Amino acid sequence: MKAYLLDTNIISEIMTNEPNQSVIDFLARLQASYLSAITLHELHYGLQLLPQGQRRNTIAGKLQNLLAHYNDYIIPVNQTIALHAAVLRADAKQQGRIVHLADALIASMAKVHDWVVATRFRHWFSGIKNRQLQHERGVLFARCPQ
Repeated sequence: MKAYLLDTNIISEIMTNEPNQSVIDFLARLQASYLSAITLHELHYGLQLLPQGQRRNTIAGKLQNLLAHYNDYIIPVNQTIALHAAVLRADAKQQGRIVHLADALIASMAKVHDWVVATRFRHWFSGIKNRQLQHERGVLFARCPQ
């Protein structure tokens, strides 16, 4: 069974008023999916930046429901993931590319667990070498081989 690590932008998409149907269809087909602690941070950070009001309350409710659903599937950053991310970022920098810390940690988490990252942004992987990309109806899948 193929498992997916959902990037923050996939989760953000389903929290919009009119989510992309391709993303909804993709999520409905999943048998195994996970969130990283990094994604949890990014979602809560974005929520904290919203002004008080109905929109923030609506998103907070959606986020609470999502976290209840994924409670046992939120993966922390451990030593192995951190070390893989350091190598990935250093390798990219030596080749003149930039990989941001959050992206490196998410990519390394997927690599360590042999999962596929589901994202909406192709540029997210521009600095990562040896990645395998596949695009399917609005969702980009990336695998960073062992």
